[in-house]
Amino acid sequence: MYDKLPKNEMTVVFDETGADTGLPYKGDFTVKCALTIQGKHAVALEKTRLMADTANPSGDLAGIALTLSEVRARIISAPEWWTESDNGANLLDENILLRIFDKCMNCENAWHRLIKSSAEEAKKAEEKAAADAIKAQEEAAAEKAKAKAEGK
Repeated sequence: MYDKLPKNEMTVVFDETGADTGLPYKGDFTVKCALTIQGKHAVALEKTRLMADTANPSGDLAGIALTLSEVRARIISAPEWWTESDNGANLLDENILLRIFDKCMNCENAWHRLIKSSAEEAKKAEEKAAADAIKAQEEAAAEKAKAKAEGK
């Protein structure tokens, strides 16, 4: 069923400088573009764990929990500096985590655009095939009528 969908992973090149440390962060990340139900469940569980079941989390706490849980569920392979930072949790530069999150979301958006354009192309192809079939039927009927009129 899913074999007609675009590949559900993309590799992005990462080359950013930490806003606080000035350190370079470079490497390739392979990420899942879209999450399965199980993946979404993992995000929800991780987000809950990171928020420690806080009843009234601050915006910062909720934002960091969402960001970490999303990137952790999506990243398939990453540079060594990422894995050594406990998948982003021990980074000193928040902008790096946010840029990785942005790149993950950009991959998801690109994947959805591919699906939409593929669906639109398939619909156009179906419409053309239907129009061609109708035209062929009309031509055959016209030929038959012409032959009948000529007495053949």
